[in-house]
Amino acid sequence: MDRMQVLVFAVILIVLLGAAIALVSRPGGGETQGITIRAATLQGGISTLDLIEAYKLLGDEGYNLSVLRLQKTPDIIAALANNETDLAVIPAEMAGKLIQSGQDVRIIAVEMLQNQAVLVKNDSISSPQQLKGQLVGAVVASGTYKMFKAYMSVVYNISVVEGETPQPDVITVVNVPPGSILSTLNTEQIAAVVIWEPFVSLGLAQGDRILVSYSDLWSQAGLSGDPVMLVWVARGEFVDNHPDAVNAFIKAKDKAVQIWETNRSATYRVLADLYKLDNQTLDQLYQRTTSLLVTGNLTSSQVESIRNVWWLAWKGGYLEEDPATIPDTVFYQG
Repeated sequence: MDRMQVLVFAVILIVLLGAAIALVSRPGGGETQGITIRAATLQGGISTLDLIEAYKLLGDEGYNLSVLRLQKTPDIIAALANNETDLAVIPAEMAGKLIQSGQDVRIIAVEMLQNQAVLVKNDSISSPQQLKGQLVGAVVASGTYKMFKAYMSVVYNISVVEGETPQPDVITVVNVPPGSILSTLNTEQIAAVVIWEPFVSLGLAQGDRILVSYSDLWSQAGLSGDPVMLVWVARGEFVDNHPDAVNAFIKAKDKAVQIWETNRSATYRVLADLYKLDNQTLDQLYQRTTSLLVTGNLTSSQVESIRNVWWLAWKGGYLEEDPATIPDTVFYQG
């Protein structure tokens, strides 16, 4: 074998070796299909994406994962519009808002039922009706706040306004960042806060009390089906071009739910690392959320529940048009 043949053989060997190393080093094992699925989530909002990422569950399906954690839900919406993410976990009512605004997104799965709650510290407050004329803290850019307005309107016929000074006969909401919202309950000015997990469990661990949960408000509103909170949406182009990737993501999400439900210590490790939670808070969180996780492709009953969320958001003034006009084609059912 002359020098040129040796050189060619060496180059071929290096290429083959590099391909083999790339294959075995890919998270999750198995043969990659060469696609990285980009998924966006809210920084400080728990979901199965936390476990999918930590345990490389998409690798088992032959895909890589890139996670985009953003500060506000509107940032996630912008990421979808700007093709910066393929999938996103967002509140169901915001998915309706996106669709009504003309964005081509499809709802591919339900992530979690409503885990939000209204927290208080003052024992004298026993009903949301007592919040009239008082200040309530909330993250105004969140779906949790939008649904609070809807629930107060539909269930109690109470208007919610934004401002710094309480007004009679309405609930006045002060915009507070998620990271400092619980501390506002230690002031005399704020009577309650409206928040989601893991902040609800953080509040319970520090001695705050649930005045009313969103699941209770759903029942009081007389709505049928399950109170859907979070859904996974995907850009329409991504769904059309990569249905196998969408199905793979749903499978990975189901595996994450299985870990969540059956392996508490594995779940605690991930959530403690991401959200800096102590065991007392994790116990609260695990107890409150495990039964709220949803698996599988969309079902007809889930679609009906999402439509009920949209109806509530429309009656509360968040959705501007009757959501009954949204076609069933926005629901991806595999």
